[in-house]
Amino acid sequence: MEHSYSNLGELQAGIAALSIKKFEQEEAIKNCFKGPKAIFNTVASLFKSKNDSKSFLSELMNQDMITGISRVILPAILNMFVFKKSNFITKAIVTFLSQKAAKNIDSNLFSNITDKIKDVVSKIKLPHKTSHQPQIRDYGIPPDSETY
Repeated sequence: MEHSYSNLGELQAGIAALSIKKFEQEEAIKNCFKGPKAIFNTVASLFKSKNDSKSFLSELMNQDMITGISRVILPAILNMFVFKKSNFITKAIVTFLSQKAAKNIDSNLFSNITDKIKDVVSKIKLPHKTSHQPQIRDYGIPPDSETY
């Protein structure tokens, strides 16, 4: 964008063009933050993905409950227990990566895991415990007899 100006008139025209461009950009920025609705639309447009029209907020609202919980719990557990004494940058990277991984966790995956655990537990045969009732000794006398 560098121009070589041969005289003072061209330089002044270039300065005037840049000041007009600056004024237009300032007005565009003011329009983006004119009212609460404009501010919300500006902030929401930052979260829109580039390949489709789904926004970050609509993506959050359309997730199931397990995914939402895992997006909060997974980074918290990793940062509290696994990376307890790490620095801010490491914790931020772990949080970012666990947020991306949490998108893959949904109720179907959770139910599949619980079904597998249930199958493994059902295959394990535990010895049956005997009842703790006291044994009645049988002396050969029927209980309804007169000698009882």
